[in-house]
Amino acid sequence: MVVCVFLCFGRRAAALGSAAAVVVGFGWANFTFEAVSGDNTGRVIPWVAEPDAPAWHALPWAGVVLLAAGLVSRGIGFLVARLLDERRRWIASLLVWVVRAGVVAVVAPGLVPLAWAAEVAWLKPALAAAMLALWLVLDRAARDKASSEVTAYLAAAFLAAGAVLLYHHTARFMDLAVMCGCAAAGVAVASFPTRADASAAVPLGVVGLPGLMLNGRYLVESQVPVTSFCLVALAPLGLIPFLIPVVARLPRWVVILLRAVFVLAPLVAAVVLAAQHEKLAFEEEW
Repeated sequence: MVVCVFLCFGRRAAALGSAAAVVVGFGWANFTFEAVSGDNTGRVIPWVAEPDAPAWHALPWAGVVLLAAGLVSRGIGFLVARLLDERRRWIASLLVWVVRAGVVAVVAPGLVPLAWAAEVAWLKPALAAAMLALWLVLDRAARDKASSEVTAYLAAAFLAAGAVLLYHHTARFMDLAVMCGCAAAGVAVASFPTRADASAAVPLGVVGLPGLMLNGRYLVESQVPVTSFCLVALAPLGLIPFLIPVVARLPRWVVILLRAVFVLAPLVAAVVLAAQHEKLAFEEEW
């Protein structure tokens, strides 16, 4: 609905609408009337992380920061590109990604559990690199009127994440994954009929997929292999081959079919692996 409202102001406004839609969608799913009189109405995750809170409490605001950074850097790039001639417009693109890389470098370390960060020195830079790679690939793939397709892939990835986390016996993280998946699905459905630009919703996947899978794996022990978590978190990188011009110029129906296979195959494999190594358990102490 939020995307449709922004579409009333033109297809270009849909980018801002897609970012607003994922915030509103997630916020509505996380809201509870049980604590309306209190300071925190968060149902699944607190709105504001306390100073000594676990790393996963920072996920909502990390998502908001990246969504804002994506919109601001896009605006800066547009303005700079208008001031440059055709041969130097690469400078505008470089500026956009310098800003985004800087924001990721600041945000990513705060999403790594402190105990793991102390034990594994490379985990913080690895998470930052994974987030930036996801952003680069998803943003580029979302061009050429394919952003509704990309947000649909994000929805599928989050729902697969929910399935893996369900086998991992963490209902809270499963809830978070499903909430993100539904928000992405709503954007995909709303933007598909007009092929509107919904690429501003990409940061939802940039933060949510690796952030949820990393923290979910850390907080709960189960027999679900680490491979399942990695396959889900990095599944959108299956779009990398389609950034190659020769591949991208294949017939559109072929590209759409192959894209779906390259993204969905690792997601299916992740869920199958989880199901092979762990059983579902419906218990209140989750």
